[in-house]
Amino acid sequence: MRRTNPTAGLPSGTAKLIKVLTIMAAFTLLMSLLCSVWYSMSEKITATLNLDEVHMIQLEEPKPGDPIAIMHTNLGDMTYILYPQECPKAVENFISLAQSGYYDQTYVFRVEQEIFFSAGSPTTEGTLTEEAIQQPQELVERELTPNLWPLRGALCALTTKTDANFWQLLTKTQKYYNGSRFLVVDTIEMTEEIKTGLLEGNHEENPVANAFIEHGGIPNYSQQLTIFGQLYEGFEVLDAITEAKLQGEENAMRPVEDIVITSVEISEFQPKTE
Repeated sequence: MRRTNPTAGLPSGTAKLIKVLTIMAAFTLLMSLLCSVWYSMSEKITATLNLDEVHMIQLEEPKPGDPIAIMHTNLGDMTYILYPQECPKAVENFISLAQSGYYDQTYVFRVEQEIFFSAGSPTTEGTLTEEAIQQPQELVERELTPNLWPLRGALCALTTKTDANFWQLLTKTQKYYNGSRFLVVDTIEMTEEIKTGLLEGNHEENPVANAFIEHGGIPNYSQQLTIFGQLYEGFEVLDAITEAKLQGEENAMRPVEDIVITSVEISEFQPKTE
């Protein structure tokens, strides 16, 4: 059978319009198929965590010999428990930089009032040069674990770059890399609405939800950042930093008076004796 051109005999403008609409329809169908594939894959990638397997190690008393970082600042000291068993690459990077003196005289470069602060930059703006971003210390692959959450006092590695092509973005399999700079979580206001949302769809013994409700934190950051440490002593210093007077534009607020990380000392936890 002889095939006929469906646009034959039509005015040239109409024929072109039909062709454009056909291409657009084909493109829409293709995107629908891709989105369907993305949805089915993302459902597997972001499967709900089994709460029975979550181990809230941040709420446990540290053991003698556990690695710690004592962060000396011009507002006081903060002691963090580190978790190399959960995030070995991030902890190794942080310890190596601290022991090399990298953090000596670095700055708190961003503060979200009473919510978090970002620090560990040699400049008050917190920016990295293109050359610096390519250094190994800034290319540590993100490590996520169901045992660490952005509770109040969580020590998190800041993301430096994302390595992704179109397909990886579509299927949420892109790689994220952390670096030298870090973020310390304070807390959002745990309103009744937020508390209800945290417990929605789960039984009241949900350990993650209850930890946020009792201790504070930033639930929206859950499973988004590498969390490699937890503040153990010095919460008053955390509050002093996040309550500091600020300057700058929105999403780039920094302290009016410099807040300096004078050094970071790596040691081992030892219980205090009476």
